[in-house]
This record gives sequence, structure tokens and C-alpha cells, in this order.
Amino acid sequence: QGHFRAQKGWTKPPPFTLPESAGFFSGSMSSGEASEELKKVDEYLQKHRILELFSDLCASVCFHKPSDVRGFLLQELQLREREGAQAGNFEDAEIKAVFNLADLMQMGVISESQARKALLALANSQKQKEDVEAIELPPEVDEAIFLQKAKDALQFRQFR
Repeated sequence: QGHFRAQKGWTKPPPFTLPESAGFFSGSMSSGEASEELKKVDEYLQKHRILELFSDLCASVCFHKPSDVRGFLLQELQLREREGAQAGNFEDAEIKAVFNLADLMQMGVISESQARKALLALANSQKQKEDVEAIELPPEVDEAIFLQKAKDALQFRQFR
């Protein structure tokens, strides 16, 4: 889910959290029971990455600004169902810009460590971060390899 473009004024939305005063539990429950129920809810949300999904969907809506938000969200959810994982939206030029930031000396290649750090900067979810950590990278990475590894590890839907 990496919809975070390096454009003027764009910031990643804060993570969604469930307030304890959300009103889900009331009535005859003691505070200890309600606390235990909130813990179960939080574990469920983490297990299924619901908060990551909502955060990514929100970022996608902010990025694309669709006129039909509900239809757009339906398409995004259907895409995730087909792809089976989060996918990010970055243009090739944006991925190349991240590579160029890592290639400060403009040598055309960066180290494996620099490439991994740059890919982690593009990751937008815990799953994507784990995928970046697991991907095999050569000792030296050029721009073409970086683009391919970004696509592989982060499952980007690239725009040209």
C-alpha cells in the first residue's frame, strides 16, 4: 500500500488507533472485562492488518482524489483481493528519485545496504517492510535492478 508520494505538502496520515472510549463496550461490563475485550479487538485488528488497510485506503483516496470515493474504494479492495497483498502506487520517476537520493556520488550503483534502506523508505506496511528485509540483493545495485527489486518486494503497480 505505498501511496506516499514525495510531493509538496504530502505527509503520511497518522496511524488509526481505536480509542478506549470508543463506546463499543458498555452496560454491565466491568472495566477489567472491557479492557480484556479491547485487548482482543486490538489483537484481531493487528492480526488482520485492518488498521494498515484503512490507512492505505485513506492515503490512496487522498492521492487519487476520485470523484466517486465509494466506487474507488471498492475497486481498491477488489484489486487487493486479486493481488493477494498490498500494492503501492509510485511512478517510475519517483522510484528512480529514491535511487538517486541513495546514490549521492552519482556513480550509477549503490550498495546492497543502501538499496535496502532506500526500499524500506518506500515500504508502507509491516508486510512490505518484512518483504524488503527478506529480498535478496546483489552487492551492487544499479537503477534497473533497483526498479525491479522495488516492483518485486513491494508489489508496486507502476505508472509511466
